[in-house]
Amino acid sequence: MTLNQSLKKELKEEITKKLKKKISEHNFSKKSGNPFIDIIFGKYSNIKSFIHGTATMLGSEYEIMARKIAKSNPKFIKAEKIVLTGKISDNEKAVIKDLVKDLEEKKTNSDYDFEIKKVFEAENKNLKETRITIDLYLQDKKYKEFFIEMKGPDPNKKEVRAAKEDLLNVVAIKKKEMKLNEFNQKIEIMFGIYYNNNEGKYNNWKVSPLFEENKGIKVQEEFWNFLGGENTFKDILEMISEIKKEIYPLIKKKIESLN
Repeated sequence: MTLNQSLKKELKEEITKKLKKKISEHNFSKKSGNPFIDIIFGKYSNIKSFIHGTATMLGSEYEIMARKIAKSNPKFIKAEKIVLTGKISDNEKAVIKDLVKDLEEKKTNSDYDFEIKKVFEAENKNLKETRITIDLYLQDKKYKEFFIEMKGPDPNKKEVRAAKEDLLNVVAIKKKEMKLNEFNQKIEIMFGIYYNNNEGKYNNWKVSPLFEENKGIKVQEEFWNFLGGENTFKDILEMISEIKKEIYPLIKKKIESLN
């Protein structure tokens, strides 16, 4: 499966519109205040601020894209952002925090199945109502559920910890509905990285210790192809190239018009 043409057109128009708005509103003539930058780079000195602001703006766009792409995939019957409500015990919360702490401190290596097993083994006493916002919830035609937290390639440490805890909290909530040996057939928890900002295999000192390689984490091509099917990431790259043809001349024109 690839991106259907109508969705590709919709995403392209949506992103292009936001980029055009960003270009029209950005003050390219504003100096950085750093003479080493302002004097050396002249009228190009504010491009870094523009790029940074654009990257921040696109952060929320990736979530929208992910939901729309998954929704277009006939493999899935549900694709949405949800608030999961359920009950978690004090002991389950403590076990989850200890697991994440040990991973952060590199006392243990991430083991997807072991972590799920430890949450299942935690006591169910003193249950408390808990609400978790999940970036992307999917359900396939076999009713398997996927709970996905999504981030860019270099999230801060607090975001990574919160995402890992939320995903294990999902396990604590859903374990009330099934046995341990049924979990992997019915549920999958996942950390999705939009793109890899390094050449070669993705490796980030804040992320990699908390997620087992090839289990519970999908990066760039693997992530987008999981949502939309084979060649989805290739189609996204083609779409970005098409956007560039329309956007790059506008940026160039605005910068070169400066004195």
